[in-house]
Amino acid sequence: MKILAIDTSSMISSCSIMEDGLVIGDYNVNQKKTHSESLLVMIDQLLDQLDMKISEIDLYAVCEGPGSFTGLRIGMTVAKTFAQVFDKPIVGVSSLAALANVINTDKKIIPLLDARGGRVYYSVFKNDGKLERLSKDDLCYIEDLLAALKDDEEYIFVGEGVRAYRDEIKELKNTSFANEALNNLLTRSICDIADRAQAYDNLYSLSPDYVRKSQAQRDLDLKNKNAD
Repeated sequence: MKILAIDTSSMISSCSIMEDGLVIGDYNVNQKKTHSESLLVMIDQLLDQLDMKISEIDLYAVCEGPGSFTGLRIGMTVAKTFAQVFDKPIVGVSSLAALANVINTDKKIIPLLDARGGRVYYSVFKNDGKLERLSKDDLCYIEDLLAALKDDEEYIFVGEGVRAYRDEIKELKNTSFANEALNNLLTRSICDIADRAQAYDNLYSLSPDYVRKSQAQRDLDLKNKNAD
């Protein structure tokens, strides 16, 4: 089975192709161009290098969030369009699950994405050979998350959010950090999760998981509330 994975949840545009359980190519670029300018070009170049046609892809896997609102919409639209045009299945994968998936440990894994304003997207996982979700993807202030951690548990943090709050996290004795190379979400992890998926998503109901409302929606809700 050939899987094309797409991630546009952050500043990095990323795509990978897995064939029969092995990642045979990937393309990751952190650049000033927008995802809409770079993603399709990257996919085309990757397929060309592998001497493969887009119609040969058997499954599309896409990062569903949380992450950049605009980025998530672009990646989701591209993946869903391909899946619809070529009548192939699609699966959405959490960005936090993909981060946790790259670490095998007996510690609890906390993937972090910076949500700005002192807030982080986070979740909690175990992965001692099989990835297990212990909490839903959520949003909170970093100080609230750290205050909730138990003294008798060991935690390992991973994700680009670690860079923003490393000093605060270091103050806790029962925490450690993943290697810096693992802090950027890579689509090869999304491929791996998709390859082991027990079920696929409905093409028409699959949508980005923002976890929180966009600023525009929050402003509209406030305006409507004040108008009541």
